[in-house]
Amino acid sequence: MTKGYLILGWVLAIQTGFLFFVGIMAKEFPYFALNPMALTVMSFCMHYLYPQFKEKDERMKMIREKGIFYSYFAILTFFIILMSILGLELIELTALNLMYVITSLTIMTVFISMVIMAKIY
Repeated sequence: MTKGYLILGWVLAIQTGFLFFVGIMAKEFPYFALNPMALTVMSFCMHYLYPQFKEKDERMKMIREKGIFYSYFAILTFFIILMSILGLELIELTALNLMYVITSLTIMTVFISMVIMAKIY
C-alpha cells in the first residue's frame, strides 16, 4: 500500500508540474494547479505515515489528534491573513481562486502537521 501512495504522489507531482507550466506559459498564476499540488503533498505524507497508521495504537491516535489540533490553529491563522490581505485589497482573487487557495492550504496543513507530529512522537 505504501508503494501505491508513492506512485500516486509522483504521478500527481508530474501532473502538477505540467499544470504550473501551462499556467505560467499563459502568463497567469495557475490557481487551478494548487489542488493537485495539495494532493501530491497528501500522497507523499500518507506514504510516510501509512506504516505508523496501520497499527491502531495510542501513538497513531496521538499523532492524529495533535496533528489536527495544531493544524486547526494554522488554518485559522491562514484565514485571518487571507481576510486581511483581501480586506486591504493587496491582491484581488475571484471566489473560485480563493477556494483553490483555501482547500490546498487546508489539505497540506493537516497532513504536514501529522508528519511533524509523527517525527516528534
